[in-house]
Amino acid sequence: MRKFIRPTLIATLGTLLAPLTLAQDVEFDFSGSWRMRYETLKNPIFPATEAQRTQSNDRISSRVLLKGEANYGNWNATVEIQDSRAFLDDNDPTLKSSQVNTLEPLQYFIRYKDFNEYVKAITVGRMAVDHGSRRLMAKGVYRNAINAFDGVMVDTVVKDWDMRGFYFLPVSRFPTQSQLVEDNKRAFDKSFSERKYFGLYAVSPDEKWKIQNVWFKESDSEELATKNRDLYTLSVDYSESFAGDWKSNIEVIGQTGTARASSSASDITDLDVNAWMVHAHLGQQITKSTFLRAEIDFATGDNDSADDEINAFDGLYGVRRFDFGPTDVYQGFQRSNIIAPGLRSVTKIGGVHNIMVGYKALWYHKVEQGEEDFMGNQLEVRWRYQVMPELRLEFGGAYLMKGDALEQGDYPDDSQFAYTAFLYKF
Repeated sequence: MRKFIRPTLIATLGTLLAPLTLAQDVEFDFSGSWRMRYETLKNPIFPATEAQRTQSNDRISSRVLLKGEANYGNWNATVEIQDSRAFLDDNDPTLKSSQVNTLEPLQYFIRYKDFNEYVKAITVGRMAVDHGSRRLMAKGVYRNAINAFDGVMVDTVVKDWDMRGFYFLPVSRFPTQSQLVEDNKRAFDKSFSERKYFGLYAVSPDEKWKIQNVWFKESDSEELATKNRDLYTLSVDYSESFAGDWKSNIEVIGQTGTARASSSASDITDLDVNAWMVHAHLGQQITKSTFLRAEIDFATGDNDSADDEINAFDGLYGVRRFDFGPTDVYQGFQRSNIIAPGLRSVTKIGGVHNIMVGYKALWYHKVEQGEEDFMGNQLEVRWRYQVMPELRLEFGGAYLMKGDALEQGDYPDDSQFAYTAFLYKF
């Protein structure tokens, strides 16, 4: 695989940079990584029948990233290829294109840096972006396939505030048919002009305030069936340190606009959207190596599909692993219709070991009348061991002591999940 991808990467980068390669001052850089992970789950989190899925699930996932960069003066050109595959996982309805993306150009963009004292960079092309708290837009780290966007991004400085404006067409991963995904078949991903994501992100000079204004607009086309979402989302994120070793953070996100209840072509009713979420934590450095914090996550839900309003929060292109636990095989909990207080500790030892232990109590924010709302208690652990600069091992797991809301279906017993992985960088 590597023997095939690397020449392809070099050829693609060479084509993109043909005008620049005539210059003698072009600097090239090539890097990459390979992650292999094994996951095992007994008893799915959410209620299911034997006809829908089996009681146990095992998966091996592989992700190879190869990046080539060329720098000439203020110019940078980048090409990155992603090869994400899954094995051992048969007839699993949770296996989607978010885990499998075979031999795909993940990034190809041109960037001009230091345009003037106000404009730090202008980037045009396809790119993967980590943005703010990563709750509205992120690449994805744990998940096996990475989000990408086609468009333009401008990084500026205005009165000492770092500001980023962007206009993106989110890239949809293909294929989407279950059997093709299971067989690791490939098809080129693409974006659609009918689906747009744009906005402005600002960071204060002291980095305490982070503000995001984002708009998401989509409509149907011959190739695209959507919920016709037309959403405006505002995030205000504030962090503060005090009393020496105490740290706090709160992010409040409000969301408004219109959307439809489904992506069916027969659904032409636009419903008002009013939703919000809050994340907050307060913690202290309790020892030289350990930070302990109390945290809470709250995202609105909707318990009435018959009314004329949608109250379920839409996480758009954000990721949730760092708030709610592993995704992929474990699935984890959505940032919607949830109340989740908890505790989390992170211990770093000698720059080699990183150990995280987390606990969450989980409730649905809203349920239909007569239904249970307590989902259970989740304990999560993760240990990263940096064997050498190029190689990191990771071990982790989660145990969900199910509450009444999830003790249903054919698998009412507690969920048990474990994984092991390595990441090699070159």
